[in-house]
Amino acid sequence: MGEASGARETPVPTYSWQEIRKHCQPTDKWLVIERKVYDITRWADRHPGGSRLISHQAGEDATDAFHAFHQDLCFVRKFLKPLQIGELAPGEPSHDRQQNEQLIEDFRALRKAAEDMKLFEADTEFFSLMLGHILLMEGLAWLVVYLLGPGWGPTILAAVILAVSQSQSWCLQHDLGHVSVFKKSRWNHVAQQFVMGQLKGFSAHWWNFRHFQHHAKPNVFYKDPDVTLAPVFLLGESSVEYGKKKRRYLPYNHQHQYFFLIGPPLLTLVNFEVENLAYMLVCMKWTDLLWASSFYVRFLTSYVPFYGLLGSLLLFVSVRVLESHWFVWVTQMNHIPKDIGNEKHRDWVSAQLEATCNVRQSLFNDWFSGHLNFQIEHHLFPTMPRHNYHKIAPLVKSLCAKHGLNYEVKPFLKALVDIVGSLKKSGDAWLEAYLHE
Repeated sequence: MGEASGARETPVPTYSWQEIRKHCQPTDKWLVIERKVYDITRWADRHPGGSRLISHQAGEDATDAFHAFHQDLCFVRKFLKPLQIGELAPGEPSHDRQQNEQLIEDFRALRKAAEDMKLFEADTEFFSLMLGHILLMEGLAWLVVYLLGPGWGPTILAAVILAVSQSQSWCLQHDLGHVSVFKKSRWNHVAQQFVMGQLKGFSAHWWNFRHFQHHAKPNVFYKDPDVTLAPVFLLGESSVEYGKKKRRYLPYNHQHQYFFLIGPPLLTLVNFEVENLAYMLVCMKWTDLLWASSFYVRFLTSYVPFYGLLGSLLLFVSVRVLESHWFVWVTQMNHIPKDIGNEKHRDWVSAQLEATCNVRQSLFNDWFSGHLNFQIEHHLFPTMPRHNYHKIAPLVKSLCAKHGLNYEVKPFLKALVDIVGSLKKSGDAWLEAYLHE
C-alpha cells in the first residue's frame, strides 16, 4: 500500500518550450496537448489520420488542432495516455513563440459556446437531401441518354449533369471525411468510402491523407499538399526563392496563362487519378481499390450499351474535365490569393485566418460550393456540419474584430479573378528575382 502510494507521488517530469522545440525531427517527435507533453515518435505511423498529419505538430502546442480534428476526445485520450512523458514546467506559458494568449483563450470560449449551441450536431434531413439529389442526378443523366439517344445534344446534357453530380459528391464525401454527418466516426468512414469509391472512383483514405494535412497547416509549403505545386506553379514565397536560385523549368511569368490549359482541365483527370491509384497500391488499400473499381464497373455498364467502350471512356473524360474546373476554381478561390509560405508557427486561429477567406453567402453559392464559401468557419471548426456555418459566422467575425484579424469576404466572381491575379503576381515576383543580379 505504501509502495503504491509512493509510486503515485513520483514527480512528473517537466519540460520547457526550449527543450520541446528541439524534438521536431523525423526520428524524434514531441508535442504538447493541454500542457501535457507526449512523445509520438514511434506511434506516429499508427496515427489514424496518417503519420504526416500528426508529425506536422511536432515541437508545438497541438491543443487546438487536437480539439478541431476529433469528435470523441475521451476516447482519443486513451491512446495518448501511454505516450505522455511529462508536462510543461510550471513557469512555462501554455503557448509557445509569443502567440496571443488572449486570442487563444477567446477562441476556446467560442468553441465552447458553439458546443453549447449544439452547432456540432448534424441535421439528418439535410445530408439525406444532399445524397438524394446526387443519386437523382446520376439516374437522370442515364435517363437522358436512354430516352433521347446518344446524340450530341443528349450526350452534352448528360455530361453536364454527371459533372454536377460528381462535384456535389466531392462536397458530401468531404463532410463525411470530417466526421460531421454521423455521431459515430465509423459510420462517417463507411459512408465516405461509399461516396468516394462507388460514386466517384477514388480512395477515401487517399483524400483524408492529403486533406487533413491541408487543414492542419494551410498554405504552408511541404506540409499542405494543396500549395506544394512547384515546379509547375510557383505560389507565394516559392516564387522569389526559385528566382534567386535561377530556376526556370517553365515560363513562370506566364503561369497565369498556362494555368487555364493545365490547371482546371487536368487536375482530377490526370493528377488526382494518378496520385489516387499510386496511393492505393503503395499503401495497399485494397478495400478502397475495390470500391473505386465498382465505380468504373457501374459507369461502363451503364454507358457502353449506348456509346461502346471508346465512347464511354470519352464521356468519362469529358465529365472529369468539367468536374475538374469546378474543383479547382471552387476550392482554390479561398486559399491561393492568401498568404502562402514556409512554416511560421502561428496559433490555430491566426494560421487559419491568414490562409483563408470567405465568399459572399447566397443560396446558389452555398449549394454550388458545398458551403465552402464559409471557408473561415470551416477551417476553424472542421468537424462542424456545414449547414451551421452561417450560425457561427457572426461570432467568428466578432472575435476577429476584437483581435484585429482580417475577416475577409469577397464577391464570388472577384474570388475567382483573384486566383489568376495571385498567379500573375507570383510569376512577376519570380521574374524580378530571376533577372536581378
